[in-house]
Amino acid sequence: MGTHLRNLIVSLILCIGSVTAVCAQTILVRGKVLDSRGAPLSKVSISVKLNNAKHTTTDKEGKFSLEVAEHATLIFTLTGKKITEATATKSPLEIILEDSDEQQKGATVTTMRQTTSIQTKYYPLWVIDGVVYKQDSTFNTADLASTDAKRLIAAALPGLSERDIESYSVITDASATALYGNQATGGVISVRTRHAGQGINRFTYTSQLTYRFIPSYREFNILNSQDQMSVLRELESGGSLTPSSVLYQTNYGIYGLMYDNAIKYHGKKYLQDNTLEGRSLYLRQAELRNTDWFKELFQHSLRHQHTVSLSSGGQVSNFYASLGATIDPGWAKVQSENTYFFNLNATFKPHKYWTFGTIVNASYTRDHDGGDFTPLYTAQTLSRTLDPEQYYLYQYAPYNAKEEMRQNYRDVDAVNVRLQASLAYHPSEKFNASLLGSIQYYNDLTEFVRTEKSNVSERFRAMNKRLIRDNNSYLYKPADDVYAVPQVVMPHGGYRTIQEYASRRFDLQARATYTDTFDDGKHALTLVGGSDLYDYFERNGWHNEYGVNFELGQLSTFDPMLFRWLHDRRNNYYARSTKLLRNVAFLGNLSYSYLGRYTLDGSLRYEGTNHFGKSRLVRWIPTWNVALGWDLSSEDFFHYLQPLSSLSTRLSYGMTGTLPSVYNADQRIKGYLPFRPGEHIAPSLYISEPANHDLTYEKMYELNWSLNFGLLQNRIGVSLSLYSRQGRDLVDISYNQGTGGFFKPYGNVASMEAKGAELSLTTQNIRTKHFSWTTSFSYSRNTNKVTKLLSQSDVSTLVGSSDGAARVGYPLASIFSIPFYKLSEEGFPLFYNHEGKIERDHINFSATDHLDYLKYSGTLTPTDQGGLNNSFRLGNFTLSAYILYSFGSVKRLPAQFSANYYDYEVLGHEFNRRWKTPGDEEHTNVPAIPTADQRNRYPNLSQAYTTYDYSDVRIARCDYIQLRDVSLGYSLPKSVLSKSFLSSVDLKLQASNLFLIYADKKLNGALPYAYTPHSLIFTCTVGI
Repeated sequence: MGTHLRNLIVSLILCIGSVTAVCAQTILVRGKVLDSRGAPLSKVSISVKLNNAKHTTTDKEGKFSLEVAEHATLIFTLTGKKITEATATKSPLEIILEDSDEQQKGATVTTMRQTTSIQTKYYPLWVIDGVVYKQDSTFNTADLASTDAKRLIAAALPGLSERDIESYSVITDASATALYGNQATGGVISVRTRHAGQGINRFTYTSQLTYRFIPSYREFNILNSQDQMSVLRELESGGSLTPSSVLYQTNYGIYGLMYDNAIKYHGKKYLQDNTLEGRSLYLRQAELRNTDWFKELFQHSLRHQHTVSLSSGGQVSNFYASLGATIDPGWAKVQSENTYFFNLNATFKPHKYWTFGTIVNASYTRDHDGGDFTPLYTAQTLSRTLDPEQYYLYQYAPYNAKEEMRQNYRDVDAVNVRLQASLAYHPSEKFNASLLGSIQYYNDLTEFVRTEKSNVSERFRAMNKRLIRDNNSYLYKPADDVYAVPQVVMPHGGYRTIQEYASRRFDLQARATYTDTFDDGKHALTLVGGSDLYDYFERNGWHNEYGVNFELGQLSTFDPMLFRWLHDRRNNYYARSTKLLRNVAFLGNLSYSYLGRYTLDGSLRYEGTNHFGKSRLVRWIPTWNVALGWDLSSEDFFHYLQPLSSLSTRLSYGMTGTLPSVYNADQRIKGYLPFRPGEHIAPSLYISEPANHDLTYEKMYELNWSLNFGLLQNRIGVSLSLYSRQGRDLVDISYNQGTGGFFKPYGNVASMEAKGAELSLTTQNIRTKHFSWTTSFSYSRNTNKVTKLLSQSDVSTLVGSSDGAARVGYPLASIFSIPFYKLSEEGFPLFYNHEGKIERDHINFSATDHLDYLKYSGTLTPTDQGGLNNSFRLGNFTLSAYILYSFGSVKRLPAQFSANYYDYEVLGHEFNRRWKTPGDEEHTNVPAIPTADQRNRYPNLSQAYTTYDYSDVRIARCDYIQLRDVSLGYSLPKSVLSKSFLSSVDLKLQASNLFLIYADKKLNGALPYAYTPHSLIFTCTVGI
């Protein structure tokens, strides 16, 4: 009986097993993966959920095939796209991978909106993997529209390579502060680093070579040596370059050297032939010299970056790791820089409810560069008449630019570490909670070295002539003895400055999210609650070490008299400052959707800070934002709106509270050292700012409307945003009757408004199997106006402020100018004064009333910006060209005009159009070069030339159109790689900062923006 029963059970098991095997038969799944525009996607990773053994990737046409169990779940993964799942079927699949949220946002906005604050400047905030990094005042956000955006982002963030960046997004409206607080007032650039998905095992090597061209004088407003000498000869003929007026100046050039050598006797002869013939020959050589200082100080070199990365993903864990180095022999001859970096992004899922993530980013940089004289600045400030091998005079000491670069330099050691850990709990589809912590540390140790042979050190010993000895401020003369002979305070050696900057930031974020649907999915609700906390500590300090003999093993030979010299000059030999910022915020967010087409979003953030010290009057501020959305594409009537293929709109309104530029809710007391001659020291305290118990946050109210639509099956995509910002309770000077001893305290007394529009257009002009052409165009317009202001600016502020001025009824950062009339018969500039009369040298720069005569010249901030990008694909080749444009801003040209000129100055091309003879005033507005006799006859003539520098003639538009980038890419075909162990080989050659298509001619060749080198960049990426 037992034997029969056992046989029956075995037979039953075998029967069930055979049936199961039949039911679990495998099928060959075929299909194609496309992007949202219908273009095929190659290199898409396809794996089977819970079974990594089954894996493949799409070919260049987006096709794939994979043998899997019937009804298995396939996972489709590609960087920059949303992860998509699909069920395996016998019928061919067509999978559409939508852009990730970050990718979609990043394609629409390229410039940050103008903030509403009179005194405080806000810059874009970097956020890396959800954690705040820092504000950045130098990054050009317009570059985010470039196809090269990831490389530029990587260059701005230490420890990241282009390969490490998966995606980025830009947030410009009030929702930025709802997410990241008042530090995000200037907008947010959110960067997501690369991570591995399930079923991915990939090794990648990337090499990037960058060649930077040597700068050219074509992009600088600098006279050549012939034109410079024509000015100098005119100065000489006018009695302005006599030996007595040149030899004892602080600096001198070719004339000073000629006069000095004419009285130096060496080897039984004078160093300079002082005959007319000898001087003429010397000056003729200077005239024909035409020194190219850029070639003297810069070099041909290749910067190369090498990155290896490994990514792997499974059911329980996945990670992405990269290790790289950037080796830069230097664009300038004095420069060199090496950077080494490491990145790790790992995720572990030990339980179906729990997920743990960790991110590690570390970098170390060793940098060598010019010290007090940087190469680019030096090349722009040296006359082309100077001999690069000769020594001239600077600050009474011998100076040779090339030698100074070797004797005066800085070394930097910088370490940047970012550690981040996250824990997520997801017990159901409706609820999840997360906790994220981050520690960031940065240390920068800089050593400025001025050897004993440097110009800066030799100034302490410059006393070879009596007049130099009496006027050299680097020598010590007791303040209480006017008859004392100046003495040397550093007789030997040089000196160095040790500067250290360190910062530490700790962030903690907690979130809880509840998501649910009701009434068969008609209603969808998402609730988010959480808290943010950060603690930021910053330490900055420096100290000087005097009398260091670098050629004698850094032997110290300082003189105690040096400390008396510092004391009498009210200088110090060290400084140290610390900053501790703490911030805590509680936040909530509600998102409601009806029928998937009507949405309501609301967010509230309640934020507190220690910026105002112990004062509790203004510690907390709420920030809120409300938005309504409507997706018309889901309406029943939408099919009547052909050729529209998508249409949605959104309206939002919010308030942001921002920290003011002053924090004196309570009085601020500081220490200082009053000047006392001799050895008397009396440290004291003083009230730097009076208590302002009414001080509060600056507030910005923003109304934003956006419209997004697509045409012809989304082959044309348009995004339009309009916004209006109202700034209230803005901090500025508030005049009073001198209560408490302060006549100009700061308070919340100003207001302003800003308006703008942002347009993004993307078109698929041609789309075939082997060829495509895509065009992207972006445009933004931003304007602002000051509506309330109590401060009273004077003429000097309105015409001469480097940051522009604020005036009611005009934009922030406005430039005003003194109206120019014409040149006089002698070639001197004439102007209109406040009475409309002609004036030469009596314009009152201190006047605070009758200012309407000043001419509004424009604003320093561009009003219209954008870019145009065209991308082409032909088989495995890609080609793109990016054009950047900016309009609406102006700048004041550099102050070059004076009643006194010297032989070391660098002058611009304007001087080729200067007044030379009577009658020239009818066809030029460039004033004459005054003679020594004219300066004696007109003692106030220098005021006329100062006024000319601040007149409307010296204003130029900063409008430009630039061909920013052109890149050519090629991917080796799969048919070629199939015979090797390589999975991909991608090549790209890019030219960056090519040339200006348009710029204002009044710039005389100078660039309307900060100079960056023209570059050729070659990138090779090999995948295994």
